[in-house]
Amino acid sequence: MILLTFNISIPENNSKIKNKNSDDELILSIEKNTKIILLLLEMHGFLATFFVEVSIANRVQKLLKTISLSGHEIALYNVNSDLETIAKTKQNLEEFLEKPIRGLRQKSHRLPYSEIKNLDFIYVSNIEESTINFLWRKLTEKTEIYTENELTIVPESQSPYSQLPFNDYVLQMTPMKYYENMLLESLKREEYVMIYANAWQIYDKENLPFDLPFYKKMNLGRRFEDRLEELFQFIDEQEIAVSRMKDYLF
Repeated sequence: MILLTFNISIPENNSKIKNKNSDDELILSIEKNTKIILLLLEMHGFLATFFVEVSIANRVQKLLKTISLSGHEIALYNVNSDLETIAKTKQNLEEFLEKPIRGLRQKSHRLPYSEIKNLDFIYVSNIEESTINFLWRKLTEKTEIYTENELTIVPESQSPYSQLPFNDYVLQMTPMKYYENMLLESLKREEYVMIYANAWQIYDKENLPFDLPFYKKMNLGRRFEDRLEELFQFIDEQEIAVSRMKDYLF
């Protein structure tokens, strides 16, 4: 089973947005990138989970409605918001979508599980920082699903074949044939592999509305779109099942 997940977010931190791009232009471009991913998913009949950053969730509600009506799961991605902001955003989205928000994704800014549970989340998707040194490190946390404070915790997946995590940067940079072998070897030993990518990876390098480290500017835009298509074709050819997070977990 493959758990396909995508982040709708602004990379690194919001202070790095280039001044020439207005707030509205940034949101429109994020929506455009996400719709490209939606089209690829529709072409292959895959359902995925989209984690929308708390700070922009209320501004992309129409996009999230489109995603939800297409059968995909909407969850929240907390970069640095406080509990009160998360609670309000969750409530607003649930009322707008008329569906419960079950999942929360977090990276370096981690909230206590007891407080996340109090907000009526059911699962937490923990991801780690994807930096250039990924080749020389293993994930620091567990790589299997476990339960804590009545929450289901879903860590990143890691290939036993290469010891590489299935994160956004590995998908962006690893030769596809190698990545496909990683995926097959992992599925021989594990029941599932959770893959994640970002809508901002669809930006062309020349049109980035924010600053990125040099090593994250390679294989963006059409090249990354082609990588996604190649991955989806491979999943189809191998007849690997694909699932939303909530369906697999519950």
